[in-house]
Amino acid sequence: MIAPASERQGGFILVETIVAFAILAVALGVSMQTISQSAATLVRASDIQAAGLVYTELAEKEFPDLRDEGEFTGELDSGEPWKIVARAMRDSHARPLLAISATVWPRGADGPGYSYQTFISNPPVVVPP
Repeated sequence: MIAPASERQGGFILVETIVAFAILAVALGVSMQTISQSAATLVRASDIQAAGLVYTELAEKEFPDLRDEGEFTGELDSGEPWKIVARAMRDSHARPLLAISATVWPRGADGPGYSYQTFISNPPVVVPP
């Protein structure tokens, strides 16, 4: 004989438990994806900050010596590789400009490279009378 509903023990049936676990699994999956993306963004931000510092050091050491077009490579004292591409801007100004594209690899040659573009001016061109 089946007991009346008022006498049955309360509890969850199997389907309710499975649905609850499925909802929990989806929520945890979304949370883990968000945390993973946040960690990747943090690493990239750290790399960009390091690349900025490397670029600043490179600009202080190498840019004052740039006078001609060309491609130049090297390493800073701290070991970070760099590459500079300098192209003359053809115009009629007395102070010619060099378009500079500098790429630095703050984590070494195997890590990601970050490029910066700028212009520097050369000393005025003196035209004899």
